[in-house]
Amino acid sequence: MFSCNTNTDEGIDIPGMSDEQTLKSAEITVAEVQAEAAVAECNYEVEFFANAERILRRWWQMGKFFGWHNKLRYFENQCPDLTIEHSDSTAYPLTITLDYGDSTVLNNGKVLSGEIVLVISAPRNSQDYSRLVSFNDFMVDSMLINGTTEVIVDKVDSTFRKFESELTFVYPDGTTVTRSAERVWQWLAGLDTPEIQSDDVVIITGEVTGTIVWPDGTEETYSKIITTPLKRLAMCRYMVEGVVEVRIDGNLVSVLDYGYNESGEECDHYALLSTNAGDEVIDLSEKHYNGMAKQYQYRNQHQYTGENGNQNGSQNQNNNHNGNG
Repeated sequence: MFSCNTNTDEGIDIPGMSDEQTLKSAEITVAEVQAEAAVAECNYEVEFFANAERILRRWWQMGKFFGWHNKLRYFENQCPDLTIEHSDSTAYPLTITLDYGDSTVLNNGKVLSGEIVLVISAPRNSQDYSRLVSFNDFMVDSMLINGTTEVIVDKVDSTFRKFESELTFVYPDGTTVTRSAERVWQWLAGLDTPEIQSDDVVIITGEVTGTIVWPDGTEETYSKIITTPLKRLAMCRYMVEGVVEVRIDGNLVSVLDYGYNESGEECDHYALLSTNAGDEVIDLSEKHYNGMAKQYQYRNQHQYTGENGNQNGSQNQNNNHNGNG
């Protein structure tokens, strides 16, 4: 179903660029890495709660609290507050609101806050079934996300999801990215065990177009295509496999390989970044590109906060839920 053209024998054909252009292309690539990781967390939340629609309705009707199995990805005693607009077991559209408060911590260390609203159009087996998702001042760590995503479930093969999104990302240093994306997710494992998220394995394909506005007001338009499917393990912070190409004005400026070390089945936070300056292993958790920092200064040095930017904030009111439900 998937194909790619790596041209490994010929090397990567990246046109000649100035040092500043090379550094800029690397910064765009790393900024896109952070957006991709944040979107993966958002989509994962949407999938879990949408798939649990029926049991959530039953619990809501019975007035029960929402207790979570300890094999889910939430840190102990952490989960979002949940409300359902329709308690009737047959009413559609169904609206589910997830309120993460100031700080809901995941087992992989990421911190979610803000609100996600899901509107489910029809019963799961209906040809009219779809989900419209709104992100309202939602944050992954210290990245702010606003916008909408439409999710379509394949009617023939239920392991496939199509995500079409129009989202805006605001980074801690003031960088803003407006991003349109089409994504296809396929579950390789874990879809038949919705109560256990630790066994989920997903591969992701698709394309992105975006406009990035730096803190000094300058901007670039870029595109990204996944040339080798990304592999997502539920408990990892970053992709463990896959290759993406980033282009500016149609020109290839960087290639990022998440699986250069062939780990594939375990978490790490390193990837191989190829630009006009050559190949360099980068630490994705740094949130900025250091490759030529000793030689050049770029923009406002694009410094980002740590991995868990708001983890020390107050815990949300969900602490009274049963983490071992």
